[in-house]
Amino acid sequence: MKFIVVLAIAIAVSVINVDARKNWALLIAGSAGYDNYRHQADICHAYQIVHKAGIPDEQIVVMMYDDIADNTENPVKGNIINKPDGPNVYPGVLKDYTGKEVTAKTFLSVLQGDKDGIYNQLGRSGKVINSGPDDYVFVYFADHGAPGILGMPNPPYLKARALNEALKKLHTDKKFAKLVFYVEACESGSVFDKLLPKDINIYVTTAANPTESSYACYLDEKRGTYLGDVFSVKFLENIDASDIHTETLEAQFKKIKEETTTSHVQQYGDLAIDVLTVDTFIGDNKQVNQSRSDFLIRPSSLPIKDAIPSEMVVLQSLKHRLAAAPANSLQKMELEKKLSQTLTTMKQTHKLIWDIARTVHSGLPENTVYDLSMKDHNEINNWDCYETAVDTLLAFCPGLDITTNDFALRKLYALVNLCNNNPQDKVIRAVEAASVVNPLCLA
Repeated sequence: MKFIVVLAIAIAVSVINVDARKNWALLIAGSAGYDNYRHQADICHAYQIVHKAGIPDEQIVVMMYDDIADNTENPVKGNIINKPDGPNVYPGVLKDYTGKEVTAKTFLSVLQGDKDGIYNQLGRSGKVINSGPDDYVFVYFADHGAPGILGMPNPPYLKARALNEALKKLHTDKKFAKLVFYVEACESGSVFDKLLPKDINIYVTTAANPTESSYACYLDEKRGTYLGDVFSVKFLENIDASDIHTETLEAQFKKIKEETTTSHVQQYGDLAIDVLTVDTFIGDNKQVNQSRSDFLIRPSSLPIKDAIPSEMVVLQSLKHRLAAAPANSLQKMELEKKLSQTLTTMKQTHKLIWDIARTVHSGLPENTVYDLSMKDHNEINNWDCYETAVDTLLAFCPGLDITTNDFALRKLYALVNLCNNNPQDKVIRAVEAASVVNPLCLA
């Protein structure tokens, strides 16, 4: 059966007018701030790969806040690396959308080739994925996530149902021949699980299943932050080291899945696409193995030992910087203050979600409330309630700011559980009641 599928795909690929076919790449880092260094490092590395592999810049769109290379906390200005002692992956990177322009709406407009949408949002024209029915599209997203959510450096967040509707419309409008989408985010599997059809020529790989964290790695003592994400560095370094003209997506997935021991890498959509070689999507420059040595990041033969859950990066980075700061220095005092504020925010975030759960289950013992709302990570059954609850929480508690508070994103599974088992109006009232008294929401 596998042979028949492979043969059918090979025949389908062969009948496409190769001269007419184009490759497109959309790369987006959905975060901002020095503590999220790794996301932009991942994206810059990915740009170097697709650029060197032969996709012309006019067919690549890069979206990133661009506040890392020259950040005041970056000791090496103009420099971004994706691995300790690795090459600078920042030079030459496109800056199609930066700062406040990096939003969910902009991303969806770019993805769908909607030039009018870009102009209406930004007041200027901008590059989009202007692909056609013969074209191959590669999308890579690196950021934070939560159940049914992908983060953005500017609100609002990217909702799973909206993203999947956009992907289905792309297929209906014949905007690609095949599309591959790699997603680095916590609980990223929840964005596609039971939402993405298997018959619209889209293949997705996610860093994590629907209920778990993705992991950061490569702590750099000099820069005081994590340089990469386990899933991302595994697939990016795999591309650097492999023969992309012979390695299939299936072979790559098996390697990444085996080597990413911190989370469960997943596949969604049309899995038959994974018989195609990697160069089908990232560019078919036949000289790529010789020409990219200036940024090649060779995979380590040793397992990654410093990986930590994404939501703990800010805390751990601060602790490392604090330990390295000179005693009694102004730097140490500022870091101590920031660490204290971070711990307070985490405590207030947990209390906010816990108070919502206790309000919904008013009158029940606390251990029962915990078992019903916070013990397990469950799939989303009531999407309308869950999305409304998240929107209400962010409206009533702007201090929560999930664009920077990844710890908060990792608590939203409780709203999934509450919505799955309670009337929507009861959950929303609880969200409002808990928000108006929490110090985080009043700040």
